[in-house]
Amino acid sequence: MSAQYWGWLLAVLAMGAVTFLLRAAPVLLPKAWLKSALLHALNFALPLSVMTLLILASLSLNKATAQPLYLAAEILALLCVWLSYRQWRNVLVSMIIGVAALNGWLWVLGAG
Repeated sequence: MSAQYWGWLLAVLAMGAVTFLLRAAPVLLPKAWLKSALLHALNFALPLSVMTLLILASLSLNKATAQPLYLAAEILALLCVWLSYRQWRNVLVSMIIGVAALNGWLWVLGAG
């Protein structure tokens, strides 16, 4: 097996271990740590941080400079995501609405 295969396998195992530890943390950590101000602040800021990262990752400025209608569709889809998140405070629903809205606006504007 090639070195690239082992690199991918190691990366997947590392990601799995980190995911497992993060999911198991509420059970494994002492209760006093879970009530700390730092974890409460992290719990408060995490949804906004995730949404910000998703927004930054979703903008494809190279394609938008070539097609201004594509940028308009992205901005309209982001507005839909923002409105849905304000209404329901649910990241999963907002992500689904964002994907659907982007595809819908691309179709309506003919930029797809």
